Amino acid sequence: MNVRREGDSFSAEESGEVVGSARQTPDGGVVLELSEPREGVALALLRAVAAARAEEVDAEEAPTSFGSVHLQTDDQGAVVQAVTKLVPRVFRSRTTIVSPPRNGWIAVYDEVADRDPRQLERLGQELSNASGLVVFTIGVEGGKAVHYIALERGRILDEYVSVPDFRGPLPPGDAVALRANPTVVARLTGASAASVRAVARTAASPDELPPPEDLLRELSEVLGLEGTRIRFEDARYVPDAVVVDHE
Repeated sequence: MNVRREGDSFSAEESGEVVGSARQTPDGGVVLELSEPREGVALALLRAVAAARAEEVDAEEAPTSFGSVHLQTDDQGAVVQAVTKLVPRVFRSRTTIVSPPRNGWIAVYDEVADRDPRQLERLGQELSNASGLVVFTIGVEGGKAVHYIALERGRILDEYVSVPDFRGPLPPGDAVALRANPTVVARLTGASAASVRAVARTAASPDELPPPEDLLRELSEVLGLEGTRIRFEDARYVPDAVVVDHE
């Protein structure tokens, strides 16, 4: 017997014929329709519905990633122009939001890059390369690790991951390279190297560090970056933010 799913409906087939179906209702119930009363068909359909619901719950509870790009400038108009031109070349995104200048930095929140750390890195590198500015991509990955990349003129100058092995085991040298370089960060941001060293902690497990959003807040305060904990869906409510629609 084969059970197929189409949206909220499930069909049980046997020898190429539909022998029963199940449909989820908005109130959480299930409507069963059988060509003839057969316990095996009913059980197969109910198990398929239960498995689908479990997958949906797991997806809702899965830790999420979020992040933003921060450019060291007060020229919001120039950043809006750069975003308008570059984003469609980097990936398909419907909307990007550009904050007003805050503490000498402008934040960029993108619908795609917000939830995909690799696309966030691409966007930061493209913006830094095109503008020649100092740029930080920063955020939380998988709800477990804080990650930033510092760039200037498109070149990566420093990278930090609070749990270096978060994406998978690394050679010792690569793990060391993902610890913050306080001297470089101090030059780029004006932050105290000692403060950067104290806050940018690393560990083998997220459990050995503060919750990632708390660590992100502490690190952002030291770097002078504002709005790092804002998700894309909330960025449009930042006063004086510019919404750039690409489609």
